Amino acid sequence: MDKNNLANKSSIKRVMLTNTLTGKKEELIPVEEGKIKMYACGVTVYDHCHIGHALQAIFFDVIRRFLTYIGYDVTYVRNYTDIDDKIINKAKELGISPLELSKKMIISSDEDMSAIGCLTPSFTPKVSEVIPDIINMVQTLIDKGYAYDNGKGDVYYRVRKKLDYGKLSHQNLDQIRSNSRELNSSDKEDDLDFALWKADSGVDSSWSSPWGMGRPGWHIECSTMAKKFLGDSIDIHGGGRDLVFPHHENEIAQSEACNGVPFARYWIHCGLLTINKQKMSKSLGNHLFIKDFLKSWDYEILRLTILLNNYSSNVDFSNSVFLNSHKRLYYYYTTCSKLSEIKNQMNYTDKDLVLKGHEDILNLKEEFVDIMCDDFNSCEAIACLNKAFKRSQELLRLKKSASRSKTAGLYLDTFKELFGVFGLLTHPFQEKSQYLKESLLPSLSITKEEIESLIDKRNEARSQKNYELSDSIRNELSSKGIEVMDTPSGTEWMINVDK
Repeated sequence: MDKNNLANKSSIKRVMLTNTLTGKKEELIPVEEGKIKMYACGVTVYDHCHIGHALQAIFFDVIRRFLTYIGYDVTYVRNYTDIDDKIINKAKELGISPLELSKKMIISSDEDMSAIGCLTPSFTPKVSEVIPDIINMVQTLIDKGYAYDNGKGDVYYRVRKKLDYGKLSHQNLDQIRSNSRELNSSDKEDDLDFALWKADSGVDSSWSSPWGMGRPGWHIECSTMAKKFLGDSIDIHGGGRDLVFPHHENEIAQSEACNGVPFARYWIHCGLLTINKQKMSKSLGNHLFIKDFLKSWDYEILRLTILLNNYSSNVDFSNSVFLNSHKRLYYYYTTCSKLSEIKNQMNYTDKDLVLKGHEDILNLKEEFVDIMCDDFNSCEAIACLNKAFKRSQELLRLKKSASRSKTAGLYLDTFKELFGVFGLLTHPFQEKSQYLKESLLPSLSITKEEIESLIDKRNEARSQKNYELSDSIRNELSSKGIEVMDTPSGTEWMINVDK
């Protein structure tokens, strides 16, 4: 994000967000004025990333971008769980060590996140790199009476000692007990207790500790990494809605018992993903890796599709949804390409007036920011931008003038800046417009060569003043979703995104 576009910290806008912890929309008041400390749970790297991972990563990438845009100094941590039962089991299948598998999958994940336009987080810690910190945190919990060693190399957290346990998922202990899948175990004092450290002697999956060889429990990992990189209290913690219980609930219990202060002020949870109204699953054959998605679709199509939904809403993906986003993205790039042409048609100075009726350009940024400040409402913000795009189309019908060129330039700069918050419209407009146009043609069942052949026939008919044939060809193209435009430089065509 261009630092020159950032607001002064003294004028940072009031941001409201829905806090899972309270169930209410609240004002974002950071621990430290002007700074945001944000943690989002990353992936368990036993396989390549799928588009469900992309959904969460893109939403938090945009939240980070927006908070930065309005003037906050954001430190964003997204972790990697690089040791876990799934990783150990998959490594055995492949005949390699768990950390060897993790290393390969982290490289793959980094490639995927970059490929879908996500900025690199401030820190991307791995569990295997913070084992000493995890051991220290577990020992502190034991010393404070919140955890115990069962004498068999396992350490458990005493859930009942944390009197407000269940405050994030809004459950009491009786509800949690009735919903628990864990069976009572003689290894634990209480069947509600959860593991902080697990006895394990596996090669490349265990470490020495005061309780014997073992590895961390799932929940303690994020508590430790958040503390190490962001401190005892952080501003925003997030992840998918499926992590509210038990993962995030247990993070709160551990962190607050260890540190003696509130853990995260605000909890943000993304909705869940379905494909064609079904939960994504390998058994259903609809499990879609990011790498496979990008073989068929442009990454900006994925970002736009996701951002056309509120972050807290469930999102359903389908080819028809992606096709609609493809058309919308083509419309954006094509409009910006035309605005760029108008901008460069004439020289203008600061004294040239903006065209009457386009004062909305000056208000567009403020409207966009106000919408995004209300719970990061990306879908409504895009709707606001869509209206501005429609207004900008009026310039295409006006005569050349310095004012027209200046207005086009103002629209263009504003669109680039605001869509930049979403990680969109980052490529050269004309080139990307042409690419998106040609890649849309298969959905219209017509080729570029067929279109150009029909245009040649139409031009020939026009030269012979055979306007009946000329109109017939235009109508034929229109029925296939192709608009024909006669310009001083020749006949041009574009795809009608409304068809």
